[in-house]
This record gives sequence, structure tokens and C-alpha cells, in this order.
Amino acid sequence: MRIYLDFPIELGQEYRYKTVTNFRNILNYIKDNEKAMKHHKTDEQHAHKAKQIDYNLTNVHDELQYQDGRIDRIVTGHNGDGLAELNDARTSLDGTNHELLSTRLKYDYEILKTNISDNYKELNDKIQRFVNVNDYGADPTGVTDSTQAFVDAMGNGNAHVHMTAGTYIISGIKLPSNTILSGEGKDVTIIKLSDDAPAENIVITNQDLTGNAHQIGVENFTIDGNRHRQGDVLAPAGGSRSSNLRFAGVTHGYAYNIKSIDPLLHGIDVTYASDNYFYQGDGVRVNEELESYYIHIDKCETSGFGDDGITTHHSRYLLITDCYSHHAKGSGNSNGIEVDDASQHVVLDGNKTEMNFGGLEIKGHEDVSAASNVLVTNHMSIRDTRAYNFRHIGHHREGDPMTLTAHSITLSNCTAIEPYPNEVSPTYTSRALVISGYRNVHINNFTAVGDGKYSSGNPVIAVQFNSGNIMLNGLNITGFKQADADVKVFGGDNKGKKITISNVNIWDSSSTVGIEGGGGIYDLRIINANLQGQGIGTGLFLYNNTADVVGVSAEGYEKGATIAARDYEVVPSNLKGGFSGGSTGGGAIAERSAVLASSGGSYAHSDRSWVIGSGADSDAYGSRSGIINSLESRTLEPNFAQTIVGSRGVESRGNYAFLMGYGIDGAKYENTTLDIQATSGNIQTKGTVTTGQNFGDYAEYFESQSGQEIPNGYIVTLDGRYIRKANSNDVPYGIVSGTAGVILGDQLFHHKSKHLKDEFGVTLTEEVTSSFVDENGETQEETVIQPIKNPEYVEVEEDYIPRSERPEWNVVGLVGQVFTRIDSTVSQNDLIKPDKGIGTKDNVNGYYRVLEVTTPYDIDKGYGVAVVLVK
Repeated sequence: MRIYLDFPIELGQEYRYKTVTNFRNILNYIKDNEKAMKHHKTDEQHAHKAKQIDYNLTNVHDELQYQDGRIDRIVTGHNGDGLAELNDARTSLDGTNHELLSTRLKYDYEILKTNISDNYKELNDKIQRFVNVNDYGADPTGVTDSTQAFVDAMGNGNAHVHMTAGTYIISGIKLPSNTILSGEGKDVTIIKLSDDAPAENIVITNQDLTGNAHQIGVENFTIDGNRHRQGDVLAPAGGSRSSNLRFAGVTHGYAYNIKSIDPLLHGIDVTYASDNYFYQGDGVRVNEELESYYIHIDKCETSGFGDDGITTHHSRYLLITDCYSHHAKGSGNSNGIEVDDASQHVVLDGNKTEMNFGGLEIKGHEDVSAASNVLVTNHMSIRDTRAYNFRHIGHHREGDPMTLTAHSITLSNCTAIEPYPNEVSPTYTSRALVISGYRNVHINNFTAVGDGKYSSGNPVIAVQFNSGNIMLNGLNITGFKQADADVKVFGGDNKGKKITISNVNIWDSSSTVGIEGGGGIYDLRIINANLQGQGIGTGLFLYNNTADVVGVSAEGYEKGATIAARDYEVVPSNLKGGFSGGSTGGGAIAERSAVLASSGGSYAHSDRSWVIGSGADSDAYGSRSGIINSLESRTLEPNFAQTIVGSRGVESRGNYAFLMGYGIDGAKYENTTLDIQATSGNIQTKGTVTTGQNFGDYAEYFESQSGQEIPNGYIVTLDGRYIRKANSNDVPYGIVSGTAGVILGDQLFHHKSKHLKDEFGVTLTEEVTSSFVDENGETQEETVIQPIKNPEYVEVEEDYIPRSERPEWNVVGLVGQVFTRIDSTVSQNDLIKPDKGIGTKDNVNGYYRVLEVTTPYDIDKGYGVAVVLVK
């Protein structure tokens, strides 16, 4: 018996493994001793030696020796030992001399008998590693429970346990490492879960759940999950429980020629070393030591499953080949084969699925990493509702966070045969292929054939919901007359991006649209397509004119194409790329950029960037960003929607920005004089007014005494030039406001000391004449009024941070209607005074009139909210 004594200090994976192994070995040792004792008592022929057996005052051995001596004297009494031949006959095989021939013969017999016995025992010990479970009391007639017989046959592992033809009733089998369990073939040997087995029981799984299970194989039999054993109660117990066959944290395992029928949950599940699944967020994985590795599922068949036929979770380097998963018994998302949560590096080849909700689903749940790097070849989906479904739940609709882990799927030489809403999921819409959220997906040589039962108004192939880097190549589609499109790329706020559709054949299919591209998609490519319709509908439908369209022909449609609301009889070719017109000395660098009527080294660097009427080294970076009628100006990546107009020496900052400004020292944000933010409606200038819509007060920036932000709605007082929350004995000066329409006191673009001011704080200016070289090489001059730089001011390398972006500076409403925190004493028309910054009723000495209580007092928050008049 092996006992681990070298325990680690840390209570981790190794400690758990060695503890569990020790207890398991001790238990097996006790069981072996009990069996040996029973054998000793009942069957053992040579339990004791003669010296161990008492006889009168001596023992049997000594008494027999004494009697032998007496017999020797009787036998040798007449002839003595004078005959040479007789003496020679008394020498045994090992050279021992005996006084009697009979003694020598008995001695040699015992030697031969012992050798034969020892040889048999040694051979039998080897044969015991290939055992028949029937020899341990298993019942192949299915009358009695055989669970204990399997336990005894497997022992502590290192065994090939074989089953004969028949049915074995068990409550669950746990396979040790280095174990093979085999039968005579599918439907010849059957393991069936007993009628009284609890819902959580797994028919066959591995014994070791520490992540150290290894070398486990099952082959050539049927597993019956007996899902109706509880009558109409068909609820699985949760996690990976209630499955038929499970590899949980197994390295080097296989299932060959297994038929798995009627489990409450999964037919075959490859997962990590736990009964529960792992839901700790996208981008998070279980400890690698707990995952299953190098599992091969081959020539297996699953049916009647409550959830999925074959499924994988949190495992790597998996191979699923030549399997058939069909006729799910669950409802909703029951898939023939599912590559699920955090599975990686999975290869599927030559499999078939039939009559499930999903034929093949590759996915992840919302709060876990998605499966990635999955290669599928030669798969056949037959009458599954959604033949191929790739998605990361909770990471593809509008407002969802982008997936961190859903990527890398390759699907080659696969087919979807007659997908429709079958009896497993009659209320769900059908798809031949749908891609949601995944990136780096390559579909090559895909065939979809319909039979008229397809869900009307739905696309055959859908690319949607934040998916990207999608290649659909070699599509053959026919027979989906009810579909609203044969291939549809969805647009909108959660549109896919970077999608290429190439080498397409569509014949006698959708009566509505052949290929459709949704709104807001700017990087769609459609290359080489033969579209043949039924005399109605549109061959190619695009919401905008941004796609590359090359080599697309459409016949048999009412309209060859509709692009950006314009109809075409013949599908036009559309090639996108950078465009330069009427310009010298610059150009459009990005594929979707433009430079017009510009010179002097002006460039548009990013997709959807542009420069118009500008020169002198103007550079447009960032999507939807442009420079108009300007010199030496620059918009920046990764920002977008930036526009600089009529300026010199201006650099943008932020998104959805409209800027103007002037400077002769190169492109800098500090040269900005006007910054309009489209998203907020704010206008920031070097003037004194910041205004907007739906504001109720006039305010000014004040620095807090604590150096920290004071939240909106607190009544404040002054302590020198600093503010703090006002107490009951303080005179309030205003309320921290988030609704000011005019805000004074900010330093927006540079430090307050950069320019000279007079004694009253007014910035001093002067006329400055500067020059630049135009597109003809001539020097031009211009005179502008600029602030006078402070010669004592030292420029720092770091970007200046305005007060509006520093938490210690707070906007204090000084005049107008301000939202204010109040306590439970306050009602409409009351006067209030401050108490720790919160307004409390004082109709005698109060400072501010309550116009309206907008949020009643909440004891949990400790305040209500009212609009008060500050004057």
C-alpha cells in the first residue's frame, strides 16, 4: 500500500490530491484484507505450516519427523544402505539426499507442486488486470444491482474491466485512473441507471475529482440514463450532474463506440474536475490543473438527452469524430453537439446531428469565457432547428459588453439539410448558420438546402451582434423560399464589422433578398456571387453605399440591386479606397479617406477621415474626422468625429468636437479658442460664457478645502478662498450644482499664469504678424491679435488639466434654481438653512426658498432633493 508522507505546506491542489489518494488506498487495503480473511477461512488450502499446529506437548511437524524416523529404521533394517542403486534413487532433484526413496519422492512432489502453484499465482495476478466484471458478482440479466461488483473489479485502477452481453443495473460507476471499461458492443452490452438512483447521479464518471485523473477509457457498450425512472419529474440536478458519461478533470481519456441514451442532462460531457460549472466572468478560467486534456470521443451515438448530446466545458485539446447525436428530448436550447464555456482547441470531424434545437453550437454563457479555437470539418446537420449556432450569450446585443474570449472558429465542408422548427423547439425560428459576437470566423464551402418548412421572415445565414473578422467563402444555398434573405449581415448599433462574402451560389431560394447588408456597416465586401431568383425580390440589398461589390451578378429578380435606396437593374461594381482630388503635396492614405483641394503636405491617415481646402502640414487622424480651410492643424487617433475649421496650429482633443483656434508654434490644443462638444452641447471658449440648454443657475468654480470633490446638492460656505459643507451656524454662499447654465472661473486650455494680466486680471494682448508658405511656394503674412506670453511662466511637458477635470474644483451655483439636498423636515415653500451641508427647515432664519420637492426624503440615503431659489 502506497501512502504519501511528503505533504506540501500549502493547502492546495497537491495537498488535496495526496490526502484523497491516501484515504482511498487505505480503504482499498482494508477491503483487500477483509477479502483475504474470508478466503483464508473458507477456501485457502495451505493456510498454515505443520509447525504452527499443536499436537499434545509438541507440534504436528515434530511428531511426523519422529514417526518418519521410526519408519526409516524399519525399512532399512534388513538391507541396510548397501545397495548403490537404491542409495542413488534417494537423491532428490535439488541434490538433497534422503534416507528413504519414499521420502525423496514426496520431497520432489512438494517442490513441483509449489512451483506450479507459484507460477499459477503469478500468471493469475497478471490476468487479474484484465477482468470480467461477472467474476466479481455482476449480474448481466439486469435483475440485481451490480454497482459493488464494478467497484470490486476495478479496485484501485490499473485494470481493463470487461462486460459480457446483457444489461447491468447500477447506481453509478466511478472509474479510477488507468482503467478501461469495455463491453461486447452497442445494444449488446448495456449499463442502465437503477430506478431508485437520485437525479444527481452520473452513470459513469471518473473517481478522482482533483484534476489528476488520467488514462480512462470506455468502449463498445450502451449507457442508459433511465431518464423516466422518476416518472414525469425530469429535472436534472444542476452542474454536470445527471449526465450519462462524464470526463471531469481527466487527462488522456476516450470514449469509443459508445451509445448514450436518455440522460436527464448530457449524453457525454467533457468538463473540469467539479460537479458544478464555473461562472466567474468573461476572461476568467478555472485552474488549468483541473481541466480535462486530450479527450477523444469517437464513433459515439447520443439520443434522448435532456440538454445536449455531447458537450464540452473548460477543457482543451479535444477530438470529436464520427459521432451521431440526434432526437433531443429536452426543450429550448438542446444541442446535438455543444462546444461550450471556455473550451479551447477542439477539433470536430465527420459528425452528424439530427432533430435537435441546435445541431452544432459553439458558445459561452454570459458570465464565463466563451469557447475558442474550434475547427469543424465535414459536419452534417439534418433537420436541426438551428444547424450551426455560434454565440457568446450576454455579449452581443446592444448595450452588452464586448466579449473578451469569443474568437477563432473554422468551419469547412459542412452542410445544413432542411433546418426547420422541429418538435424539440417548435416556437423558435430556424437558421442554417448564425454568427453572433465571435471574431475571426472562417466559413469555407458551406451548403444549405431547404425543403419549404423554414421559418418565414428569417435569414438562412445571419452575421450579427458585434461579430467581426468574418469570412464566408464558398456558399451554396437553395430551397429557402420563405426566408427574408439567403445571407444577411445585420446592421445597427451592435453591427458586425470586417465581413467578407465571397464565391457564392444562390439558386431558387429566398423570394425576398439574395444578399443583404444592414445599416451602418462600412467594411463589407461582396466578391464573386451568382444570384438566381424566382422573378421577384432583390438580388443584392444594401442600406448604404459603403460596401465593396465586385463580380456580383443577379438574374431572375425583380431588381438586380437596391443600394442606399436606389434601384439597379444590374448590380454595380463598387470599389472603395482612399481618394485624392484637386490636391498636391499630400494624399489620402487610408482606404476610406479623402483629401480635396489641399496642399502643403496634408494627409488623411485614418478610415473616414478627410482634409478639404487646407495646407501646411494638416493631418487628419481618427474615424469621421476632418480639417477644413486650415493650416498646420491635426485631429488625433483614437478619437473620432472631430472637425477643425478655419484655424491654424490647432490639435483636437476628445470626440464629437468642433474646434477653432490660432497658433504659430505648431499643432497644439492650447491654441484652441473655441471647442464645441456635440455630445453634451457645451461650448468652451477663451471668452467668459459657457452656456447650454435646460440649465437653471449661474455658477462659478471654487476649490474645496479638503482637496476632494463635494457631491452635487450640498450647501457650502466659504473659508477664505475655499469651500466646505455649511453647518448650522454658517452663512451659506451657494450650492454645489450640476445644472449650471453659465459657469465662471475655469481655466480651460492652459494654466492661468501663461499670459500676462493687468492688476485687475485682464489678459494683455498684442498684434502679431506671422508668415507661412503657400502651395505656390510664396511667403504669405497674416496679422492677428494674440495674448502676450508671460516671460516668467515655465511650460511643463505634461498636458494641462483644466479645473473642470480636477475633483478639487467644484461648480457652485450662486444665483438661480439649484437642486439641493434636504432632510425630512422640509416641504414646499419652506425656508431652509444648512446643517452639515443638507437643508433643514427654518422659516424664521432660513436662506433659500424651496420651490419644489423633487425627490422625497429617503431614510436609507439620508436625504431628499428639492429645487431651491438662490439669490
